[in-house]
Amino acid sequence: MLFAKKIIQFAGEKSPYTPDQVIFEQSTAGTYSLDILADGQYEVYCIGGGAGCCVFTMNSYAAGGGSGAGFIGIIHIEKNNYIITVGNCSANVENGTVLAGGNSSIGSIIISYGAKSHQLSPAGAGGDLPYISTNIISQSLNSIGNSGTANYVSANGGASLYNNYGKGGGLSNYSFINGTAGYVKIVYKGK
Repeated sequence: MLFAKKIIQFAGEKSPYTPDQVIFEQSTAGTYSLDILADGQYEVYCIGGGAGCCVFTMNSYAAGGGSGAGFIGIIHIEKNNYIITVGNCSANVENGTVLAGGNSSIGSIIISYGAKSHQLSPAGAGGDLPYISTNIISQSLNSIGNSGTANYVSANGGASLYNNYGKGGGLSNYSFINGTAGYVKIVYKGK
C-alpha cells in the first residue's frame, strides 16, 4: 500500500516548466550549455548559419552564399544536459573560397546544417536536410537551405528559411551584404 502511494505521488509531480515557456533562445553564434529539467514535448526552432558572398574583383563577378537548413517542429526531448550550438555565418570573400556556414544543433538529437562552402561558380548552395534522431511529433519546417545567385555587379544570398536567420551573404552595387547566423529556440509544450 505504501509503495502504491509513492507511485501516485511520483506520477503527480509538477513540471518545472509551464506550457509554452521559452527555456532557450539565442541568435548569436556560439556554444551554450542547457539543462533540460523534464522529459516532454518541446517545440524547437533550429536554423543553420548562412555562407558569405564571393566576388572576383577583376571583373566584378559575384556569387551569393547559400542559406542554412532549418527545422521547426515539436519533438520529444529527455531530461538531460545539452550542448547547444548556434551556427555562424561565414565571411564574405574577395578572390577566394567562402567557408561553409556553421551548423546549429541541440545536442546530438537535431542538427541543422550550415550553407555549403563555395567559390564563384556556381553560387553557394544551401545547407543539407536537417538530421533528427528523436521522435517528431509534428513539424512545420524541415528543409534544405536556399542557394544564392551569381551575376555581374550584384548577387543575392540564399533567402532565410525563418525570420531572416541563417541567410546567405550577397553583393549590391559593389558593396557586400552580410549574411546572418543561425537560430535556436526551445519551447516547453507539455508531457
